[in-house]
Parts: sequence; structure tokens; C-alpha cells
Amino acid sequence: MKLNMIKWRLMITTLPFPLFMLLLKLGLFYGLNFEGLVKFSEIGIVVTGGVFLLGFMLAGVMADYKESERLPGELASALETMDDIITLAYEVKFSFDVKDLRARLNQVTESLINFFERKHGADVVFHKISSITEIAAVMETANVGGIISRMSVEQQNLRKLFTRVTVIKQTNFLSTGYALLEVLSVIIFGLLLISKFDSVFVSAIIVGFITQIFVYMIRLIRDVDQPFEYSIKGVPRASDVDLFPLMDYHDRSLKREIATKPV
Repeated sequence: MKLNMIKWRLMITTLPFPLFMLLLKLGLFYGLNFEGLVKFSEIGIVVTGGVFLLGFMLAGVMADYKESERLPGELASALETMDDIITLAYEVKFSFDVKDLRARLNQVTESLINFFERKHGADVVFHKISSITEIAAVMETANVGGIISRMSVEQQNLRKLFTRVTVIKQTNFLSTGYALLEVLSVIIFGLLLISKFDSVFVSAIIVGFITQIFVYMIRLIRDVDQPFEYSIKGVPRASDVDLFPLMDYHDRSLKREIATKPV
């Protein structure tokens, strides 16, 4: 039920816009006896241009969105690979505190989760990623051998992935495109108000439908353009990228840490 509400939230919260347009159209018709200046068929080319621009903007933001869907899984994969390296190093040389190193790595994971939940900024995460060097140094002191170089590789990979997350989070797709889309939408809404229709019933259907589609799509494109914009109140959006790979790894790592404790 909750997932269904998330799916319909954007549609439902858009409904006031077409209702407002309908009130304006009916107010002009019944209040001012204004039937319109141009036929609806004459503004078809403008509406078509708006639809084309909507498709262009949606296609552009979807490219980054598909990449964003992979990032939580790749972040979790890099962290779990480092966890495996720590385990392998401990099995080769029992000369360091494996639980302490895993606890430090879990702090990196928790900093990522807290960042996505908007509990702190990116600087904290970058600091935690840099602290992985200290984990590698402990194992290097234990003379584990060549596998330590893998930590640096995965650390670099983790930093690159998180940097990409911050870039996607802080930038919008083609702001000039948004400006044109918003201006064109306002023009279309204005033309709908001054258009002639065969009947009030047809007028209500067309004005309400076109307004709902354009406002909904603009809001959807903006939502898809920000796939990591999780609500600070914990209210999910349908377009937010699911963090379950990172959450699942965190749960596994905590259980793994508990399993290493002496009975």
C-alpha cells in the first residue's frame, strides 16, 4: 500500500494545477462571456513543440538516472571487496585486530548512508574514505604482502564513485532547457485560456488534460534529475534511487563482525 502511494503521490499533488486552470477557463467563459480568440487546432503546433521538448528533457535526465541506479551497488561492491581483503589479510597474518579494522570500514559505510539520508555533508564521507589509508597501513605493518595494494585500488574506486554521486546530486541537466520548457509551458497555458472549443465539456477535458500532462512531466523530469534527493523527513519519492545494495551490505558486514567475536 505504501509503495502504491509513493507511485501516485506526484500525480495527486499535481491535480491542483489543472483544477486552477479549469477555474480560470470557466471564469472567463461564464463570468466574462469570453469564448476565446483562436481555435484550438491553430495552437496545435505550439503544443506539439512543447511535447517534443518534454521528450528531449526526459531522455537527457534518464541517461544520468540509469547511471545513478548502478552507483549504490558499485559503492557496496567496493566496500565489500575491501572487507574481503581485510579477511584474507587476517587469515594470512594473525597479527592485527581484524575487528577494529572492520569497525573502521563500517564507519565508512555508515558515513555514506548518513550522507544519503542528509545527516551530514560530502566532506565527512571524503574524510572517511581517506581514513582507509590507515587501515591499509595497519596491514602493511603486519607484513601481509602484495594484497595490500588492492586496498588502494578499491579506495580510489570508492572515491571516484562517490565523487560521481556528488556531481549528479549538485548539478542539473541543461538549465537552459528547463528555462525554455517553463516559458513554453506558460505560453501553452495562456493559449489554452484564449482558445475556442466546441463545448464547455470539451474545453474542460482538453484544458485539464494538457495542464496535468505538462505540469506532471516537468515535475517528473526535475525529480528524475535529482535521484539522490532523499527527504530529510524520511518521506521517499518514486524517483529516488533505491539504496538497498548499500543497506544490505551494511547489514551483512555487521553480522560478519559479530561472527568474528569470540564466544
